[in-house]
Amino acid sequence: MKKVASFVLSVSVFVITTIMITSCAKEQVDNNFPETVAVNKDTVYSSIADFQTKNGLTGIHVSISASSGGTFTTTQGTIVKVPANAFIDNSGNIVTGIVDVEFKDIYLKSDMLMNDKPTVTFWGTPLKSGGEFFIRAKSGNVAVNLNGANPIIIVQPAAKVDSAMVPFLGNVNAGVLAWGDSVQGQATLKDSVANYIFSLYRFNYPADSGTWCNSDNSTYFSAYPQTTLTLHANDVVDSFRTEVFLVFTGINSMVHVYRSYTPTNSQDFPYNYAPVGLSCTVVAIGVRNGHLYSSFTPITISNNLTTSFTLNQITTAAFMTQLKTLN
Repeated sequence: MKKVASFVLSVSVFVITTIMITSCAKEQVDNNFPETVAVNKDTVYSSIADFQTKNGLTGIHVSISASSGGTFTTTQGTIVKVPANAFIDNSGNIVTGIVDVEFKDIYLKSDMLMNDKPTVTFWGTPLKSGGEFFIRAKSGNVAVNLNGANPIIIVQPAAKVDSAMVPFLGNVNAGVLAWGDSVQGQATLKDSVANYIFSLYRFNYPADSGTWCNSDNSTYFSAYPQTTLTLHANDVVDSFRTEVFLVFTGINSMVHVYRSYTPTNSQDFPYNYAPVGLSCTVVAIGVRNGHLYSSFTPITISNNLTTSFTLNQITTAAFMTQLKTLN
């Protein structure tokens, strides 16, 4: 019996020792490969667009009587006033019944980045924003338009009103949004003590795609000379599918900087309209093996500046916290 007990005790000690060694070995492996640890602590992303979709703002849907109109206020304080008989169908007939109005408003630079809605013109020059919004209206799941006479009024809150703001309409080309001056008769903008009052007379064509609008100061950056800013990735861009943004300091403006695809500069992200003398933060984002990577690099733009960045793995919560400090 003593031999059996001794054998059982030896086996038990061996099993416990083996478990301890295995646990230690696993812990060492996890430390050597931090992606293995992070996957259990954070959301897995298939792309940067997936990361932005899962963490960006979502729009709201409001049911409005087309015949009598209505008013609603968003959680960000935007007031939307829909007049009576404002909607028409594809044949030009006045729409009746209930209309579903989809609306999204963006004011903060962090939300501009997370929704990939930069404040730049068609040519790429930066704009100072007083607030962006998206609107689309449908009747019976069919897009409707505005009659051109009774505008939808969007009252945008402003901490400090800039009288140089004018209405801009967004154009999406190959998934890239840029802003152009509103077509004559399509929109007007006035300011009050604490608001921008945006009057929208007609949606963009096609109405089914919805309409992006922005209150912008298009002259703010013209006071600064422009230069080419080159942002160089130390990591292999194709491995992380890196995207790069400029978030300006103290100015409500955010620029999406696109990669150069020339063979000799494929690791670079050049921006040809960088305002000399202004400070900003270069925010780079990457996704590899489902995990999120980022870099936050503060710079002051000087003539023909080239600056490098290196991505590091980060959790979604940590990224969002750091991004919001740039607002």
